[in-house]
Amino acid sequence: MAASDAKVQKLQGVVTPSSPAASTGASSAHGSDREWGAECGVGATALWIAYIRYCEHQRERPAFEDPFAERFLCGGKGEEVTAAMARALHHFMFMNASGTDFHHSLTLRYALPCLGRRYLRQMRHAPVPNQEVLPAGRDPLAKGVRIRTAFFDDHIRGVLGVGSHVRQFVTLASGVDCRCLRLACLQQQGVRTWLVDQPAVISAFRSRLPELEARPDIQTLAVKFGEELWWQKLMAAGFDPCVPSLFLVEGLVMYLGKAEVEEIFSEIYRLMAPGSVVMGDYVNQGFLHHPMVEPFNDELRKYSAPWTYGVRNSTAWAGMLTRCGFAPEEDVPSVELHSLLTRVKFFLIDRIGTWVPTYRTFVAVKRAAPQQEGPMGESDSMRKQGAQRFGRHHAVAAFALSLAMVAAFMRTGL
Repeated sequence: MAASDAKVQKLQGVVTPSSPAASTGASSAHGSDREWGAECGVGATALWIAYIRYCEHQRERPAFEDPFAERFLCGGKGEEVTAAMARALHHFMFMNASGTDFHHSLTLRYALPCLGRRYLRQMRHAPVPNQEVLPAGRDPLAKGVRIRTAFFDDHIRGVLGVGSHVRQFVTLASGVDCRCLRLACLQQQGVRTWLVDQPAVISAFRSRLPELEARPDIQTLAVKFGEELWWQKLMAAGFDPCVPSLFLVEGLVMYLGKAEVEEIFSEIYRLMAPGSVVMGDYVNQGFLHHPMVEPFNDELRKYSAPWTYGVRNSTAWAGMLTRCGFAPEEDVPSVELHSLLTRVKFFLIDRIGTWVPTYRTFVAVKRAAPQQEGPMGESDSMRKQGAQRFGRHHAVAAFALSLAMVAAFMRTGL
């Protein structure tokens, strides 16, 4: 798998010299400067996600259940990282009174990066009163993680539901994900699971989950990324490319590079039988470069886990998946889309305001066989039709965005 040094540091909690040749394949094995070993443990940002899942499990009406997350939180590191992230973004990501969207005072600062830059200079070092800090795990970033987790849980249940031919589940960069133990659909007779990650992560994971000893259907694959080929180890562990499968690539691609990401999805496609599904998440380039999220990226760098990869928008992401052979089926922002206004806003951001930070989840499939439409394949035809539709609606969308910005000016009084 494409595991850059940043991802190595993210999961192992160590700092190693960067290596521009880091790759998912064995090509970067020579001269590898990565450190391996069980003493490295699970990285801080993996424990951040575990703590958010633990907090959700404690709620009266949780979006998902994760009774295992607490086992990875001894020592308080997960809570510490969660609180640090929330404090870093306290002045830059806060919700309206109903908790359904960002506060309207942030609208123009995200819509116009120049205003965001000015606001960053004013507030970057502003104190955060303790009484104003949300409880750990309740900040907007944590909310996005909760929505993401519930999205994947629901779709995994759907893919592996009654009558499904999908009998194999693979998680890349599995971290401390315990879906194999908490989702009933992954415990059905005949369903097999493979969890792929680095040796230190796998060791820590197994040490806290003795239940795995009684589950021969769950296999953990310790892979030294850059020295070993994860897909070879997966095949050697019994994965059958002739049987439909579900691959989950969650919380990974933003730590990698473009070539590494395309290598991952190309290899997944090669391993898949027709009717297989891949799902995962990604961010747009706004999450890497917008001034309003600089404090968040600074925190990631403190934990040696910077985000390094993003795409322009969902169209660019779909294009990458299509080049790898997949047919994209669903792509949505990791937010609550209950209102028409919210849906329109994120449509405009994805189509026009691509500099606004956006975090998205997707589902794609491997079709039984490509269908041709004259000299042009189906995927090319779909892209062309999409471009034509976008061209027809571009002027309308731009006009709507202008009206929204004028309304935001009036509402905020700026």
